[in-house]
Amino acid sequence: MTWFGWALASMVLMGLGNLGRKAAGHRGLHPAAVLLWVVIGEVPLALLYWFWRGRPGGTIPATAWALVAGLFTAAALISVNESFFRGAKTAVAIGVMNANFALVALMAFFLFREQLQPSKLVGLAATLSGLWLMAR
Repeated sequence: MTWFGWALASMVLMGLGNLGRKAAGHRGLHPAAVLLWVVIGEVPLALLYWFWRGRPGGTIPATAWALVAGLFTAAALISVNESFFRGAKTAVAIGVMNANFALVALMAFFLFREQLQPSKLVGLAATLSGLWLMAR
């Protein structure tokens, strides 16, 4: 299950990135500047990854989907940066943001015909219940 190791790495790395964004704002950096520096920090690593993977191209529709995903990701980062700026507790704001998995699971079911086994539905419900308890 090599995918799981990569998924765990993404969890840890995203967590560190989220803490870094909160720390930057906590130390006085405006949310717009936080996002700018985050994006500037992402570009070199994204280029290295692109080169490492052999500079893959894609079709115009696939590229358009990737660009739209980037816009949504940037808008999500703007939103979470604003929540930090307005006093959100880090764990709660990030928990709310990362609850997007529920939307992703439902949309993957409808758009890509991915299966939602009962155990996954129980996990979704438990996670959303925990998030509700954290936000109280």
